[in-house]
Amino acid sequence: MVSNINNKSIFDFDDRLKFIGIDFNSKEKKIFLIAKKVKVVSGNINFNGIYDLHDVIRSKILCLMLSSKTEITRVFEKQRGLKNKIINKKIGLQKLKTSSERYLNCLKKDFEKLDFSNISKSLEAGTTKKDIIGIAPFSAHKSKIWPLSNYQKIINHFKNYNFVIFAFGSQELEDSKTYFLKNSNCSMIDRNLNLNEQMELINGFKVFISMDSANMHLASLTSTKVVSVWGPTHPFLGFRPLFNEEFIVQLSNEEFNERPISIYGKIRKKDKVKAEQSMSRIDPERVIEKINFAINQ
Repeated sequence: MVSNINNKSIFDFDDRLKFIGIDFNSKEKKIFLIAKKVKVVSGNINFNGIYDLHDVIRSKILCLMLSSKTEITRVFEKQRGLKNKIINKKIGLQKLKTSSERYLNCLKKDFEKLDFSNISKSLEAGTTKKDIIGIAPFSAHKSKIWPLSNYQKIINHFKNYNFVIFAFGSQELEDSKTYFLKNSNCSMIDRNLNLNEQMELINGFKVFISMDSANMHLASLTSTKVVSVWGPTHPFLGFRPLFNEEFIVQLSNEEFNERPISIYGKIRKKDKVKAEQSMSRIDPERVIEKINFAINQ
């Protein structure tokens, strides 16, 4: 498995799986260096097949550079064209397969017993859930961030709960100090936790609140209910949270018929105002209602 080095802990579940981590903050990210690293690690071993689970220029080139090691290369179906037609309103909105299902479909060509309907969470409920609500208020794309000032009403409403804020970058830390840490029942996640440790932490929460982000997908693999807030992007385009669709918060088509505005969160200049409205029009009361629903499940 070749992936970002930050994902290493996710793949430590089986000694047979060799993880090759790439530091994308260094020169290691250069494609010919990635290919060289794979060849050095694999030595004279040829592959039964290569599975491209990203389908971007970098992964395509990597597959080409490693083609001498295998006769089989599988690529998962990203459905870019279909998604772009939906974004550009050339066709109506439709519920597409999740990326997770399409990953499995790619592997299923050689492992026919794989069945998306049988997938399960990575973590099941263990000890009693604590009166803690996790909040991941940030996203790589600013367009997907719900106004941070809205969270104060949530914190005030659930005054008997403690809140753990997931923030990592310097700007996220500064914003957390402004909007969250002024409350005595709010604290920050330990930034040294790896992804597995973060999931273990989330698994003990009553509820986890997230944007359309990586945090949402990680949390969805735990036993904790995940309330996700959606604006310019739309869960129908394949990135909805597994096992947690009933806890999605978004404007209905009757309330705001411009969505989806973006596939991943990158916004065209002409759509900036609409993207902001798709988030700002979601009031805190709507999120509070969904949190209560999740707690009582």
